[in-house]
Amino acid sequence: MANAHDPVIFPPSCSIVFIILQLLSCSVPAKGKADFSVCGPGKTVLAVLGENVELPCHLSLNISAKDMELRWYRDQPSQVVHLHKNGTDLKEEQMREYQGRTTFLSARLDQGKATVKIHNVTVFDNGTFHCNFKDGTVSAEARLLLTVAGLGLKPRIQVRAMQGEGFWAQCTSEGWYPEPQVRWRDFRGQALPSMTRLSASPTTGLFAVVSNVTIQDKEVWGLFCSISSPLLRKKKMVNHHLPPPLSRSFPSMAWRTVLPLILTVAGLATVGATCLFQKCQKDRNMVQLKEDFMKQRSSTPK
Repeated sequence: MANAHDPVIFPPSCSIVFIILQLLSCSVPAKGKADFSVCGPGKTVLAVLGENVELPCHLSLNISAKDMELRWYRDQPSQVVHLHKNGTDLKEEQMREYQGRTTFLSARLDQGKATVKIHNVTVFDNGTFHCNFKDGTVSAEARLLLTVAGLGLKPRIQVRAMQGEGFWAQCTSEGWYPEPQVRWRDFRGQALPSMTRLSASPTTGLFAVVSNVTIQDKEVWGLFCSISSPLLRKKKMVNHHLPPPLSRSFPSMAWRTVLPLILTVAGLATVGATCLFQKCQKDRNMVQLKEDFMKQRSSTPK
C-alpha cells in the first residue's frame, strides 16, 4: 500500500507547462491493433474542499474501452486511485486514502470515455493524476492536474487598547487552502499595514491565519479584515467598530481634569465637617454650662 501523497501547490507558470505536457501526452499514440492515444480534460481541474470532483479521460479514437484495463493513479502505477478491469472495479488495489472515496462512471465506455469521481476532496488530493488505458499489451495514458482550494472559517477580530493611546487588533481564522491573502482596511477604505503569520496543520494540511495591526491614527474608527482565496476568488470578511476618538483618550484626560475637582471637593467637605463638629461641640458645652448654673440656683436656700 502506498503512503499518503503530499500536497503540492502549483504556481500559474506550472499550470501552463502542465497544459503543454497534457497536449503532448495526447499526441503519442499506442501501437497495436488500433493506434490510439488518451486525453484528459486539457485544463487544470479545480476542486473545492469537501466536495466531489470528476477526473475524465477519453480515447482519441471513437472506439470502445469496455474491454480495456482503466487505471487512475498518482505518481506511480502502483499508487492506484481507481482500477477498472474486465468490467469490475478492483477496490483491493486502491491506495488506502482512496478506498470508499471513488466512483467509476462507465456510461460512455462504448465511446472510449471514462471518468473517476473522487468524493469528499481533501488537501492531499492536490497534485498530478494519471489515467492509463490498456488494451492487451498496448497502453496509453494522459496526465491531469487537480488543484484543490477551500474557504476557511469567517474571520474573528479582537481589539485591545494599548498603554497611552492607540489600539492593537488581531484577525484570526482557520481552514484555508492554499495559502490565503489577508488584507486590513479602515472604514475609509485605506489599506493598513499588518503582520501576518500562516501555519499549516500537519494532519489536515489546512492553513490557519493570525494577522495583527496597530492603530495610532485617531481618525480610524473602524476596521475591516478580509481573507480571500486566490483560486476561488472568494473572500470572507469581518468588521469592527472602534470607540470614537474622544472616548479613546477619555480615561487619561478625565482623570487629569476631574482629579483636582475631586480633591477640592473632598477638602471643602473635610473643612465643613470639622467646622460643623466644632460648632456642635461648642453648643453642647454651652447647654451643659446653662444646666449646671440652673441646678446651682435651685439648690441655693432662699
